Amino acid sequence: MKPRMESFMGKAVYDIEISTPADEVVDKVYRILNVRSNSLTKNVAFMPNPLPEVPGMPQVAVKSMGMGMAGTFAFPQCSCDNAYAIMNGYDKGVSSIQFGSSDRATYTACIYPYQDNYRVYIIGLYQTTSQGGIGGLVYEGVKKGVTTGLGKDNMFASWFAQVVDEFEKTFPDASRIEVAMP
Repeated sequence: MKPRMESFMGKAVYDIEISTPADEVVDKVYRILNVRSNSLTKNVAFMPNPLPEVPGMPQVAVKSMGMGMAGTFAFPQCSCDNAYAIMNGYDKGVSSIQFGSSDRATYTACIYPYQDNYRVYIIGLYQTTSQGGIGGLVYEGVKKGVTTGLGKDNMFASWFAQVVDEFEKTFPDASRIEVAMP
């Protein structure tokens, strides 16, 4: 098994009725991210007045990062320009660097109020790295067994599905706009 680095993204977009109190939306979305995240940060601005006619949208881009003599790699990044509320944190998942592989994930939620609803974006950014060798091969086999048992294509889809499921339990009347699994 050769060394490798891969990145994946998940996206969930929902609308919540604007009649829901803003602080309730923010608090519940924060608790939803806390299902998979720790070290969460929360930044809340002022509610726009008047409310815009259309919701804002986060920018997700793949940025190239230098690694010195090792070359470069690309990693997705998310920014929530002009959002009413932004929350982000790292996944609670276990990093298994001792096996020559590691996984990491970050979650970002952006809340954009507009005339009819709150548009909520939840973005999961995932990265897996393997140094290769027997340890990396064993770790990949363990991950594959776990994800197959959970009925998902990969570990990151399992992690992101927990966030999506929690959102849908917390906001059962929210309109699902889009869900794209990693």
